[in-house]
Amino acid sequence: MKRMLLFVTLVAAFALSWVVLDEIPLVVIGQPTTTGLMQEAKEAPFFRDLARITGLPLQVTYTPINETGLKDTYQLQMLREGVFDLVSLRFIQNSEAEPSLQGIDLVGLYADFETARRVARSYAATVDRYLRETFDAKLLGVWTFGPQVFFCRHPIQHLDDLAGLKVRVASPSMASLITALGGTPAIIAFDETRNALADGLVDCAITSAASANYAGWAEHSQAYFPLAVHFGLNGYAISLKKWAQFSRRQQEILQDAFDAYLDDLWAFSQAIHADASSCNVGGDCQWGKPYQMALVEPSPHDSQRLKALAQTLLLPEWAEKCERVHPGCRTEWEAKVLALVP
Repeated sequence: MKRMLLFVTLVAAFALSWVVLDEIPLVVIGQPTTTGLMQEAKEAPFFRDLARITGLPLQVTYTPINETGLKDTYQLQMLREGVFDLVSLRFIQNSEAEPSLQGIDLVGLYADFETARRVARSYAATVDRYLRETFDAKLLGVWTFGPQVFFCRHPIQHLDDLAGLKVRVASPSMASLITALGGTPAIIAFDETRNALADGLVDCAITSAASANYAGWAEHSQAYFPLAVHFGLNGYAISLKKWAQFSRRQQEILQDAFDAYLDDLWAFSQAIHADASSCNVGGDCQWGKPYQMALVEPSPHDSQRLKALAQTLLLPEWAEKCERVHPGCRTEWEAKVLALVP
């Protein structure tokens, strides 16, 4: 009897050791907690439940990037070097390292969710190929924070009113836009922008309606000017080394889980954009915080001005940068993106 108990104990211990050995650790870096409901209500729960959702032997360690002390502008390099296994990739912040991340969300390119989704679907394979070639990473999919719009401390009426104003931007391409309009661009981290608005260090700032509401930008702004300068596209990328640790069937299961999650993110982004836009100007408010900003509707001239600058200045500027890294980049972009833009 004692021998039988010893045998059963040894078998159980052996089986447990195999379970532990079969676990696949997955170190994930997420969006900053300051980005609001997309991180809090969607991203964090998804990774917390990823092992259960997929049935895969995952041991997920998820950390928002602002809790790591690392800059979000070096996500791709750190992914390639094996610092992380998977990142919630911030496209604009990493577009200097990989220009296709700017090309998929070019400033002034489109202004609605439907077009943004079509462009993302069409150009994602190109982004994936470039990430594989340059950073040994695979793109799992693309999602959006929603239209990136203007919040200003003082009233404005038109896009041209930005002349003479200091505007917080998140990328060199947006800086080029503000400069062309006669304004002064200031590249400031998202987390620091609320205080910059409060202290008058900037006159206006650009982000999504939901992010600005959640982060308190609207508390220090009078004018809500919802002219979409770009669409805040982001994505998820996994290192090819980690991806290779999954069997082909496991890869299919993991990709299916991300596909379903990303569909949900797109729908949720559209819902919270509508809600936050209403919250910001004193309307009905389900998820956000109510404010009393003045709604300044963009005119047809504003939209035409933005599109003209995109075509004559921002597209050539981006294409030159992309061609230096990926010869033939502009031709492929025009074939996959330009035809989809109204």
